[in-house]
Amino acid sequence: MFGQLIYELGRGFAYRRISHKEMRTYTTWLPLALTLAAVAIYIVLPVKPALVGSTGLASSLLTLVSTLPGFYFAGLAAVATFGNKTMDTEMPAPAPTIDLLVNGKIVKDNPLTRRLFLSYLFSYLVILSFGLCFALVTINALSGSIDALHAAVVRGNGATWPWFAVKALVGVPLTFAFASMVVSTLHGVFFLTEKIHQP
Repeated sequence: MFGQLIYELGRGFAYRRISHKEMRTYTTWLPLALTLAAVAIYIVLPVKPALVGSTGLASSLLTLVSTLPGFYFAGLAAVATFGNKTMDTEMPAPAPTIDLLVNGKIVKDNPLTRRLFLSYLFSYLVILSFGLCFALVTINALSGSIDALHAAVVRGNGATWPWFAVKALVGVPLTFAFASMVVSTLHGVFFLTEKIHQP
């Protein structure tokens, strides 16, 4: 029962568990490269942009990200109801595969149709965009406390590296999540505009 519940509630992340030789490029390596590039740019900037507050980067990103869950839900609904017959044929070999829980048992390496693949992709984007919204709302709500903590850390030992470490612990995972969302969105756009119309 508990395992079934965990399986169902965590299924939005199943996209990351799809097995195919090219999947890690989209789920790991490209987002990681974008994250490292963003961190490098931030480090070398002579004047660092504000990260929290009404004019901070978190607030600006929230304005953008908060519009995306509805868009991704619409994409998921469109994929689920799209009438093209090719959507329900198995993807070209070697087809991506995924493990499924059927009647309480794990069935391994099920080949995906285009419809299933895109359903997993848009489900992942829905969950990811909701998570980013929640994280950014929390950061904005705690902006006053974050500023006070920043002042206390710097005042406590006079060094700036502890606060940079705190920012890295929060900022790098959020940047990776945002980069993953961007890459997965572009991948989904490619599938919807071109790939589903090919044999």
